[in-house]
Amino acid sequence: MKYCVIYNPHARNGRARASAEHCLHRLARSGCAVDAREVRHFDEARSLSHEANRSGYDVVVAVGGDGTINKVLNGFYDEEGRRNSRALFGVVHTGTSPDFCRSYDVPLDADAAVDALIRARTRRIPVGRVRFAESGGTSVPASCFVCCANIGLGASLATRANAGIRRRLGDTAGTLVSLLSVLRTYAPADYLLRLDDVEVSWDRVYNISVGLTPWIASGIRIDNSTMTAAGRFYVMVLRDVRIRSLPGVLRKLYSGKSFPDSDTLFVRDCAEIAIPSRETAADVEHDGDPVGTVPCTIGRTVDDLELIY
Repeated sequence: MKYCVIYNPHARNGRARASAEHCLHRLARSGCAVDAREVRHFDEARSLSHEANRSGYDVVVAVGGDGTINKVLNGFYDEEGRRNSRALFGVVHTGTSPDFCRSYDVPLDADAAVDALIRARTRRIPVGRVRFAESGGTSVPASCFVCCANIGLGASLATRANAGIRRRLGDTAGTLVSLLSVLRTYAPADYLLRLDDVEVSWDRVYNISVGLTPWIASGIRIDNSTMTAAGRFYVMVLRDVRIRSLPGVLRKLYSGKSFPDSDTLFVRDCAEIAIPSRETAADVEHDGDPVGTVPCTIGRTVDDLELIY
């Protein structure tokens, strides 16, 4: 098999470079044909992956954190949400937040991850796709994700957590501290949106999570097995948060267990969600990185992805 390894040398304070070199050595020693592509700037990972998918590689591998993984994933898809090739997707995780690997049983240990690449056992995974409306004559490219997209507070949380606090405090603790900080100043908003063909309205909304896997962000998780089995997104809404309700909300968000709906936190499901424009822009992030602002529509890609695990 022919492998293309795309690595971000800056991920996890440079550890990705060593992991990539180790991965290349192990793959070559096992008899695999392998090429390496170094990411010089963050967005380049997507174009390198797109090129690799068009160049006949059997496996395209991302070495880095969730951001690099997501960019390489996006190179597998065209603007219509169709696969650019039949290449397999491989991952060697070297970042801070392992949500992707947790979700799909990809080994976190580098040696075990390379063993998985050589063994090439695969599973088919669903991929979400955010389509943005044209704004001011500018078209924003559609963007794919495999874990969760967040509208509202989640994008502010991702920006703050990525600023360095997670490296100092760790993934879960850093994200929790960032969440508490953002909650103090974030202004909730009213939404009129569409779940499939049904129009719904929610007021004083802090965040809308639209996801495919249990892991939303850095320890925040949800029991979504029933919805995923039915090929649908879960939609978790956080609204009207008060100080007295915050401890209970945090327990639910970090428990990973199902919970009854409340006025503050509830879950719906859908195959597609459309969020129109608002007077004040709401940011959108997915898989840990900001990607745009509403209006947007979130649905599934035409093709699923073949992941090595």
